[in-house]
Amino acid sequence: MHRRSVALAYVLWFFLGYLGIHRMYCGRVSSGVLMLACTVIGCLTFPIFVGHVLLFIVGVWWLIDLFLTAGMAQRG
Repeated sequence: MHRRSVALAYVLWFFLGYLGIHRMYCGRVSSGVLMLACTVIGCLTFPIFVGHVLLFIVGVWWLIDLFLTAGMAQRG
């Protein structure tokens, strides 16, 4: 099991968090891909209401990850 850098995980969370890159880095590939898919679909469907809902969900998820990222990086 690799210990990942908590600092790098937070840098990825801050700059690429909406794409789920920080989750992929921490070994949570499936949830990172889901976050990426929600962001892409949300951006594509933004002109209709569905996009607003998806991007809101990703935004809340991103904020929750502020508190979860350190633990994810340490557990690998």
